[in-house]
Amino acid sequence: MVGVVAMDGRSRPPHRIGSIETPRARAACAAAAMIVVVLLGAIAPAARAQDPNRTATIFVGGFASDGASRHGIFGVDGSEALLDSIAALVGAPVAHGEATLPPDAAADMVYYGDTAPSYYTAADLTELSQVTAQWGGGVPRYALIVAKYARELLRRTGAKQVSIVSGSFGSEIVRWMIEKDLATLASSGAIARWLSVEGLIAGNWAASRNHLAQLIGLVDPLPIDVSHMNYDWVSANIHSPRDEVDSPLYASILLGSIASTDDSYENEALTDLMVSEQAWQPNDGLQAVADAQLDRVTARSEYAGLPPTLGLLRNTHLDIQYNRGGWADVATFLTQRRRVTIVMTGATIKNLSEPFYLLPSEVVLESRVRSPAVAARWGIDAPLNVREKEGGVAPMRKFSSAGEHQSFSELLYDGMVLPEETALDLDLHAEEIDYDWRYGVVETATKPYYDELGSGTLSVSTLAPGTYTFDTPGWSCTVAVSTHDYPFAPFDQGPATGVDPPGPARVALAIAPNPHVGDVRIRVAGLAAGAAPATLDVHDISGRLVRHMVGDAGEGFLWDGRGEHGAPLPAGVYLYRLVTPHGTWSGRSVLIR
Repeated sequence: MVGVVAMDGRSRPPHRIGSIETPRARAACAAAAMIVVVLLGAIAPAARAQDPNRTATIFVGGFASDGASRHGIFGVDGSEALLDSIAALVGAPVAHGEATLPPDAAADMVYYGDTAPSYYTAADLTELSQVTAQWGGGVPRYALIVAKYARELLRRTGAKQVSIVSGSFGSEIVRWMIEKDLATLASSGAIARWLSVEGLIAGNWAASRNHLAQLIGLVDPLPIDVSHMNYDWVSANIHSPRDEVDSPLYASILLGSIASTDDSYENEALTDLMVSEQAWQPNDGLQAVADAQLDRVTARSEYAGLPPTLGLLRNTHLDIQYNRGGWADVATFLTQRRRVTIVMTGATIKNLSEPFYLLPSEVVLESRVRSPAVAARWGIDAPLNVREKEGGVAPMRKFSSAGEHQSFSELLYDGMVLPEETALDLDLHAEEIDYDWRYGVVETATKPYYDELGSGTLSVSTLAPGTYTFDTPGWSCTVAVSTHDYPFAPFDQGPATGVDPPGPARVALAIAPNPHVGDVRIRVAGLAAGAAPATLDVHDISGRLVRHMVGDAGEGFLWDGRGEHGAPLPAGVYLYRLVTPHGTWSGRSVLIR
């Protein structure tokens, strides 16, 4: 294969990327186009009602190189800043070891460790010992620990169901838990929603090549966790083909996935490894995008007859903790009932910048999706979905003549929206490629490598299905929007028909935004202003008191990131203790400078 000199000077083969329009994406797009005429779900099986006000949330984190040999108690509450940030958006309390919690509490759980928690019975210990002996630990052991923790959290909260957010290796653990029906969580309907974030749904590319795994931040000798990420292990022990989801146990669970597309982690080490084996594909520096999607989902596995939601973010594998658009994606997935799908159904290229001897013209149509309602409610202007040429994510299309029109289905957005959302804003952009090794285009050795065809913003309604036209001097396109309302209770607004009434109103510490650059508001959610006098103590991570404030619990406190004498405090984690005559609440936030 002829080598190509990349933009950074390295020699790389001219791979043509595989289209991001996977079978799952094509199915979703085709369905969405049809829904312009027929509402989504009109002929689908009835979905089970859910009440997010009575649903606890569990965060299942990712791989740690020392995890398999780690000492300590497993199956207990952990501490995760990303969970705190997302919980703060919706005002959900976060578990920190309390015996009882509100039914909508969120918890980070620990599956690494060698000591059982106090709630384990003799039967639990025997079962876990047998599974560990059978499999040597790894995914089956962790999945059983997660399942038992979920049952315990249901008891502590009195929640009707649990929703699960899993990251990276945690997604493979959750997949095992569901498909093996551990603790009968799936078959009993105890799992409401599962969102996989940068997850190893279908295994991990590097872990499937043991001679390369340690080169991207893993370890050598490889722990059992890494061997369980291997494609062959997934196919042999979870499902074959490994990238297909096929089990009726999923049919009662709302599924979704978020994948990241920035491969710059560890100086693009994973991309370099893929190129060295002539197997490059879009990735986030640790995980291939294709492996992080709930892609091939059979009809019997779909909730309400619809495919899982899908979001793409321009992050490296570890950076969603800083992406506030990603926080909003997670928060709306967990709590909302209206789903919006946006598909570009075709485009016309008016002006080709290519000379005739370089035709056809290679064109990439890019998009970013933003939410005015998310910006108004949470102050988050970051895009909720990003499909761009960077990372080879947006599909490339070839046009042979000016004025040529092509029909296709390119998924631009598929996710949940806030109840007050009336429109989403699409930032659309087209470029003609002269040089990009990821797309296999080599027409020049000098910059510029891309020719602008035009950009702009199109606002589309989220209230009803519709079609829209976007037009610039260089190109135009058509967009189809579809909507689907699930039979879920409105979040924090009471139950839906057939759902038991909620318990007492939530009273929890709300901290937002989190992380924060400047001001952060700390208040007791569920209390009206003037409800009670309160004091707030702010401590740094060492426990030193840095600020004391007096105010009202319901109105809350606005802390500006400064100490008692007005000096700005350094970046880091800060701990809060809010005291009223009715109780004491604690929480934390991350200050960024």
